[in-house]
Parts: sequence; structure tokens; C-alpha cells
Amino acid sequence: MYLFILFKSRNVDGQFTSRKLYLFIVLFLSAITVYIFSLSYDLSNTADYKQIHSKNMSVRNNIKTIRENVPKLESRLLNSSDDFNGWLMLGKSYSILKNYQKASKAYQIAINLRPDNMDALREYILVLRSDGEIVNKDLIEKYFVIYIDKTNEPQALLDLLSFSFNVNDNVLAQNTLNEIIQHPNIANKNEYKKLLANLKDSSGLSQTILDLSVTSRDKYEGYFFMILKEKNINQPFAIKRVKISSANFNVKFTSNDFMVKENTNIPNDFEFIIKHSKNDRFSSDVNLIEVFRMNISDYNSVKKEILRVTF
Repeated sequence: MYLFILFKSRNVDGQFTSRKLYLFIVLFLSAITVYIFSLSYDLSNTADYKQIHSKNMSVRNNIKTIRENVPKLESRLLNSSDDFNGWLMLGKSYSILKNYQKASKAYQIAINLRPDNMDALREYILVLRSDGEIVNKDLIEKYFVIYIDKTNEPQALLDLLSFSFNVNDNVLAQNTLNEIIQHPNIANKNEYKKLLANLKDSSGLSQTILDLSVTSRDKYEGYFFMILKEKNINQPFAIKRVKISSANFNVKFTSNDFMVKENTNIPNDFEFIIKHSKNDRFSSDVNLIEVFRMNISDYNSVKKEILRVTF
């Protein structure tokens, strides 16, 4: 604005003229602008901003301290492997650093030392879920059952129900709902009864699309993603994720595996693709490697048979 005033105040000879009225008007308008801005700016928030910044700096400093102390703690535990509190602290430290695999190993040792410590067990379940619910499904379910048997905690049952939906385990969800309905300290029983009825109805509606017997010659770890898609169309119409446990396994595609539940039309000519990943997620961020592809040109001729696949 100052440069603007200087530019407007020049005469033909380049001398500055005193235009007091013009300058007064500009300054007056500037004052009004500042006043209007002040109406929308709350100075009282400044203290909150400073407090948030202080907390962020404190968290950063704590993380730095934890990262520096972890090697010392690990070294100490080499000579005192039965130190429950030490292993628990190591698990907490790795959990804060978001290294959930190392955290789960530390928690597992702590749980083995004191299997009746329910606080540690609860934290271990949270770490396993953070590490990957699909990857750790069996362990999570196992320790949920132990925790609920020991504590009969209502929230644990509700968490188990949420987990069952996350991993798409209809049977586990139904069993958990039955326990929730019978639990004396959980309200809204009618809502859970409706949900249980809907699950029972939907579980009986699944229709087998493709029955496969799969054999892999090479050793794989992680997951296979079974994909059904039409030719020249990138979007699959059905996907099934299979955790690799052996070189020979059976797979059944059902209507529950459709990408769009409302559309269960099966083309007569489509491709069957198997991709491998060590991760349990199917997304653009995951590097999937194709290990098998075949064309099913006449679906009607194979839909009632077991299709044998070897790669």
C-alpha cells in the first residue's frame, strides 16, 4: 500500500506532492480493513495454540527419548529374560514407535511370564490389531476369548464383535452376538437380536460361484488374492483373499465375494488371476505380483465342477 501511495503521489517532474486528503482516505480504509479482520480473529485462542504446540513438542521429545532408551532396555533384558515389567515396557515402547511386530514379540514374552495379567493381555490384543487384524486373526481371537473368560468385560465382547466384522467372520460374529445377548450388563438387547437374525439370514444366502483346488509349486508366504474379472475391464467383479498356510488348498468363490453386492451377474467368459502379496491389504499401495492367469471361456461348463489349478 505504501508503494501504491508513492506511485499515485508522483507528479510529471517526478516530485512528490502532498495529497493529505488522499493519504487520509487510504489510511482510513486500511484501518477499517484491520478492524474487520480483528472481528474474525479470536486472540483468546492464542493460549490454546501455544498449549497444543507445547504438547506436540513434548510428544516429540518423549518419542526421541524412547527411541534412545530402547537399545539399553533390550540389552538389559538379555541378562534378565524373566523381567516381566521390562518386557512390558519394551512392548509399550515399540508400540509408541509404531513398530508393532517387535512390540507384539515383547508382549508375547511378557504374557508367557504372567498369563493372568489381564492388563498386559488387553494391551497385547490392541498391538496385534494394530499390526494387522487379518494377519493376526487367529491370535487375536484366541486372546480375546481368554480375556473375556477371565474378566467377563462387556466392552471386550463389543470389541470382539467389531473385530469379527472387520475380518468378515460371520460365524464369530454370530457367536459373539449370542454372548452379548446373554450378558447381564449390556443394554439394547433387541438391537443385537435383530443384528443376529440378519446375520443368520445372510449367511444362508451365499451361493457358490467357483470351486477351486489350488496347488503352488513354489513356497509362498503371506496372502493370495484370487481375482475374477472380465476381459479388457480393469475392475474385478469378485475378489477373494486367502492366507497361505500350505502348498495345497481349496477355495470357494461365493456371492459374498462380489465387489458390488447388488450385482451378482456372472459372465460366461472371464479371467481368473492369482496375485501374491505379503500384506493382507488389497490397495494401490500394496505391491501385488501376478503368479497365475487363466481364461475361463465357458463358465457354464465348469461352474458345477472343481477347477484344478497348478502354478
